[in-house]
Amino acid sequence: MKSNIFDPHKSFLSLKILWVVVAIHFAIAAVFSILIIRNSSLIASYDYTGFNNALNIFKIPLGVLALIIPIVALLAANHRSEQTKEQMRLASENNNFSNFYKHTEEFESYLTEHEESKTKISLPRKFHRLAFPGAKHGDFKVGEKIVSKIDEYLMDIILASAGLNNQQTWTEGADVVDFLIQRYAQTFYIKNYHSSTSGNSIPVFERTVFIPDGDVKNLIISIKNISEKIRDALLFDERYEPSELLTEVIEFDYNRIPSTNITNISNYKPFDFRALFMEKSKVI
Repeated sequence: MKSNIFDPHKSFLSLKILWVVVAIHFAIAAVFSILIIRNSSLIASYDYTGFNNALNIFKIPLGVLALIIPIVALLAANHRSEQTKEQMRLASENNNFSNFYKHTEEFESYLTEHEESKTKISLPRKFHRLAFPGAKHGDFKVGEKIVSKIDEYLMDIILASAGLNNQQTWTEGADVVDFLIQRYAQTFYIKNYHSSTSGNSIPVFERTVFIPDGDVKNLIISIKNISEKIRDALLFDERYEPSELLTEVIEFDYNRIPSTNITNISNYKPFDFRALFMEKSKVI
């Protein structure tokens, strides 16, 4: 039966179903008793014979009333079962709640212990909720959604990087790549991912693209910095295995990208990061 009928938060005697069952049986017994009295020639006798006869005459109504006892016992057992289930549910929720906050605190401590680079996760708790969506329910495994989302962002950036291989329109390509990198970093709450805080800012349409140390190569390297920080954070779950794409982005030899000084934009040396990456990639 439904829990709202046997509300575990109410006492047994306050359950509506109990009094409905009792009232129905009393009503049935009363109807049978009235029918017997009206259709029989009964004479009142208050000796033992009269009482014995009364028991025999009214055995059907009494039998109906007697059914109340086992039915009430059954209702009481079911109500206790619902109360036990509710207690177990509350205990499980409290346990999950406690484990969730313990897991969150340990995750923050883990991040602190592994802060070897200047690249940081700015909002550890929000990253934790993103990385471990089932943590509040006792599932501390890295979520599948974040794994696919990482690959999605990386794929977009790599494909867009082909726009850097054009002497005339490379600034527009840099604008697209920079926008996608910023989106990648912001989604996973990563900050300070550029290799340097000094560099050149180039205006492109209504945006300004920051080029670390004035070398577009460093813009691409920031993809690695972000990816490393995300991977290292997710390795808090010992069962987590980085995707092939994420691993290849981190392990790619970025020295293969030619350096260029954009102090003079016309001196820019085009390069095709997508093509370089695809030479070694197994997943693109």
